[in-house]
Parts: sequence; C-alpha cells; structure tokens
Amino acid sequence: MRTFPKFVILLLVFGVRPVAAEAWVRGSAMVVEASGEVQLTDTAAGKTYQDFGQATYFSGMFSSQAQADGSILIHTSNAMTLGFRGGGYFSVERFEGLYEAQSTGEREELTEIRSRMILNLRRGELLIDSRSLTADSKFVVETPFGRISSVKAVLLVRIDFDYRSNIYDFTISCTEGTVRLSDKRGESYLIYAGQRISGAGSYLAPAIEVGEQTDQIREKFEQFLSRLDRMELDEMDQTKLWAHTKALADFSDVEVVVSPSNDGRPVEQARRPRVIEFAPRAETISPFRGEVKPPSKNQAELF
Repeated sequence: MRTFPKFVILLLVFGVRPVAAEAWVRGSAMVVEASGEVQLTDTAAGKTYQDFGQATYFSGMFSSQAQADGSILIHTSNAMTLGFRGGGYFSVERFEGLYEAQSTGEREELTEIRSRMILNLRRGELLIDSRSLTADSKFVVETPFGRISSVKAVLLVRIDFDYRSNIYDFTISCTEGTVRLSDKRGESYLIYAGQRISGAGSYLAPAIEVGEQTDQIREKFEQFLSRLDRMELDEMDQTKLWAHTKALADFSDVEVVVSPSNDGRPVEQARRPRVIEFAPRAETISPFRGEVKPPSKNQAELF
C-alpha cells in the first residue's frame, strides 16, 4: 500500500489556501470503496451519502451506519485507513492535525507533525490501520464499555449487542503494535500482536479475558491487509483531501480583549480560549438506593 505522510498541494491549479508555518486543521476523509447497504453522513456539512460510485471526499467529522451486508473502506488525511462492517454504527467525534508548511514556488508541501482523533463505536466491526501516525499522535476509540487506545497498530474491534438482555459481546485484537483497553471500572488490559481481548456482559462490568487470536480473526486481518495492498492513492487524492480540511484557530496566542472600566477608561484583559484536551475517564458513580420503612400501626390504620 502506498502512503503519503506529506501533502503536495498544487496551489495554482486547485486554488487551495496556503497555511502558516504550523497550523491546526480539522481533518478530512474519503471513501475508497463501499458495498451493500451503507450510508455516511458528513456531520460538519449536514450531508448524507448513499451512492459511492465515484470517490467521495468529506470532512473528518462524520458518521457511518451499515446493515449486516454493508461495508465501507475509508482513508483519512492523517494516512489512517478504517474498514467498517455492519450491522452497526460508528462516528468520528474529533479529528485534528497539526501540519508544518514549506513553500517551494508553486508547490506547498505539508508535513504532519501530529494528529488527535476520537472515534465512537457503538456496534459493528471496525478494522483500523494507524501505522502511519506519528509517535506524538493520539488516537482513541470510545465504546460503551470503555476506551481503546493505540498508536501505530493494526487492530480489530467488534461489538455485538442483544437488545432483549442488554448484554454486550465484544472482541478486541491486534496483528501489529499494542492496544490498551481501559474499562469503566478503572481496569486496564494491554494486548500485543497476535492476542485478543474478549468480553461479555453489561457495559459497566463485563467479564473480560485475554487470549490468543482465533483463526477467524486472523483471516479478517489478512483480508483487510490485502485490501490495503490493492488500495492505490496518488497526489491528486491527497490534494483533494486537503481541500476538504478546515483551518482551526491557533491557540498559541493569548486573545486580548479591551473592555471599559467603571470610569470609562479601557482596560486590557488577557483571555485564553477554552481548549478541550484528552482527560482521564472519571470514576464510575455508584448508584444509591434508599429504603422506605414500613408504616407504623397508626399510619397503617389511616389507609
């Protein structure tokens, strides 16, 4: 598979905006292939796609829903690849990248420094190739039962849910790199290449075990990696991906706000923007159940 950690932007042909020496942008993505009953919604643009006959480019804030026969392969601007299979639903809640730009005449070369990405998987099967991420990047998958984190890995996450019993059945595995699961009880599980995590139960306290990969999981990884080898991306695709990114505010500078004082003189106030960053998951709140005492003899006689 060909990967492009750098963008080469043709400014004159496509009129793509130049950026500063370093700039944060909201990421973008494209559909490489899709089959079966599957749809994708660009949440930033409010547009839904169901026909993927041609290459489809969209912002990095999106969601996808697929039936049991539906599957979709997505490539993102930070050189990750996501393979989703239904039935189920997943979304990208946050996707940002920090790029360094170098202009060389008519060409603008962008090198990714790091990216931040949060996925939300509720149900279905998601295969992820994050080997192209930089070491400073952050990538997590939020699930009903906990948080999955990994960088530079090839991993699989499968979640099934029984609506009648409210029971989850899930599997997490990787064939390259390491993966960590932090559940809602504060427990952490670390698996290496060739291992898997299996769990079943309620989302608060599932029974979890660590074991070796099954033949079925290995076959799914082989099929996924084979699709990646067949995937051909060129500089034109990377240019179109960049065209669907959005520049974000530079939080390195302090915003100075001038406001009048009581006597009418201007007063400068330094105001920093609020920046949302990754934070450790809060402790689970234990429910409290109160008990009502039985009525006394006098109270019982009133009813």
